[in-house]
Amino acid sequence: MKRAIVLWTLLLVASAGCSGEDQVASENPPGSGTQPPPTVPTPPTTPPPPATPEPPSAPSPPSAPPPTTPVPADPGCGLGSAAFCDTFESIATSRGRAGDLDSSKWSLSRGNPQLPTSNGTVIPVGPATLPTCRANQPQKVFPGDDSLICSPNAQIPSNHLLAAVGAQNYGQNSYRIRQPFDFAGRTGKIVFDAESVMHPLLGWISVALTEDPAPVPGYSLGPAGQTNDEGGATPRRGVIVAFTACNNNMNDYAVRFINVIENHQDALRTPASLNCLPAKAGHVSHIEIRVSQQRIDVYGTPYAEDGKSFSQPVLMYGADVNLPFSRGYVQLTVHNHATAKYDGRDAWIARFDNVGFDGPVVSNYREYEIPDSLVSGSGAFNIAGPSMNVGYRIRDAAEGPGQTLTFRNVDLKGAVSAQLAIAAWYLLWDVPLEGYVLKYRFNGGPWRNRTFTTGELALLKNTHQLGQLAQVLEVPLTDLVAGDNTVEFVTQGVPQNYPPAVSAIDLVIRTN
Repeated sequence: MKRAIVLWTLLLVASAGCSGEDQVASENPPGSGTQPPPTVPTPPTTPPPPATPEPPSAPSPPSAPPPTTPVPADPGCGLGSAAFCDTFESIATSRGRAGDLDSSKWSLSRGNPQLPTSNGTVIPVGPATLPTCRANQPQKVFPGDDSLICSPNAQIPSNHLLAAVGAQNYGQNSYRIRQPFDFAGRTGKIVFDAESVMHPLLGWISVALTEDPAPVPGYSLGPAGQTNDEGGATPRRGVIVAFTACNNNMNDYAVRFINVIENHQDALRTPASLNCLPAKAGHVSHIEIRVSQQRIDVYGTPYAEDGKSFSQPVLMYGADVNLPFSRGYVQLTVHNHATAKYDGRDAWIARFDNVGFDGPVVSNYREYEIPDSLVSGSGAFNIAGPSMNVGYRIRDAAEGPGQTLTFRNVDLKGAVSAQLAIAAWYLLWDVPLEGYVLKYRFNGGPWRNRTFTTGELALLKNTHQLGQLAQVLEVPLTDLVAGDNTVEFVTQGVPQNYPPAVSAIDLVIRTN
C-alpha cells in the first residue's frame, strides 16, 4: 500500500514572514526577467456598516451533527485507521464535475469572481496548458477536464491527481471530500502529499475544514484590511490552513496562516517567523494537519526526490483555537492568483496523492450534483481566445427560470434533512443588499425565499468580496421525491445588467 502523504487585479498582500505588501510588489515573478510586476495602487478601504439583523427567512443550521456510530476502518494513506483514503489508482468511469475523480467521493467547485456579462457569458474560465501527465493527454484543457489522474513518473511513483486552474484573478479549484471528517473528543489527522512549489502572485494551495458543505472556501483577511489577495467566498464557519512560498522563493514553502472563520469573518493566526521547508517543481511533500477543537498543528516534510522516501514530519506551525464544531468537510484548494498577468502562463498546476483522514466512518449522508454549465465562449479575463463557462445565469422572477436542472436518482430512504449547496455570484450595486432574494423551487413546487444572513451581508458589504458567495440553502423534505428531482432558480431585487449566477450545485441528504 502506498505511503500517504474581477475586476480589480491588485497586488497580493504578502503573508506574515513575507515582509509585507511592498516587498511582494518588488519581487520578480519567475519568467519575468529583471522587471518587477507592475504596482497597482491599493484603493482605500472602508469598514463595513454594522451587521444587519438576521432576515426571518434565513435558515438556521443544526446545532449539532447527527450522532455517529463508529465503523471500523482499514489502514490506508499511512493511517492506521483511515476513515477516508484516496490514492487515485483509477480513473472514474462515470464523470462528474471533478473529471477523473470518483464523483461519489469528491465534489469539485470552481471559484472565479469574474463578472458574468449581459451577452450570456457566465463565469468564463480560460484554458490550462498541461505538463506531462499520461499518454495521449491533451495539450490544453478547460473546466470539465481540468482534474486528471496522472500516470507514475520518476518524481511521483504512483498514480496521482493533477489540478489545473485556468481561472485568473483569484481563481480556484476546490476539491471537497463528500464524507464528513469527525474529530469529536479527539485530535484527528488529515494527511496528503502535495506539490509544494508556490508563489504569492501566481498560485498556492490551502486546506479548508468547513462545518457546512459550502463550495469554493476562501478568505477576505478582515473587514477593514487589504483584501485583494483573494476576495473569495468565506464560509460561514470553518478553518483554512494556507501555504505560501518563503519570501517569494519558490524553492521553499511554509504555513502562511491558520484562519478560524466564524459567521463569515476571518480571525488569523500567523507565525512570528516562517518555518520553511524545501520544495521542488513536480515533486511532492508530505503534509499532516492535526485537528482538535482546541488546537491545530500543521506538520510537513521537505519534498522527496523519489516521491515516497519522506523524512519525519516536523511542526511547521500550530495555534490554539476554540472551534464550536467537531465535524466538517475537508477541502483541498488550488489557487491561481494571476499567472497570466505576472508570469505569462495560462494556469496554475498542483499535484496531490494519498489524501485521507482518520476517525469514525461517517456514513449518514448522500450527495447528488448538477454538472456545471460547460458552455463554450470567449474572452475570459486576461486570456484571449476560447473559454468555458461554468455558471448558470439566474434570471429575474419576472422573466421566469432560465433553466430546469435535474438531480438524478435521489434516494430519500431514512432522510432526516436536506441542504442545497451552491457557489453564487451577485452584482454588488448601489442598491440595498438586504433586498436581494434568491428564490428556488424543487419539482415545480412552492418557491422558497433565501435572503442574505447577517454574516453574508457583513461579508458582501466589504466590496473586495467581488460578489462571490458560498450559500447553503435548507430544503424541506416535502419538496423532494424519490428518483429524479428538478430545481429552478430566480432572483428578486437583484440587478440583472451583470446577471447573478450559480454553479457547483450539490444536494446533500442526511439520514438517520
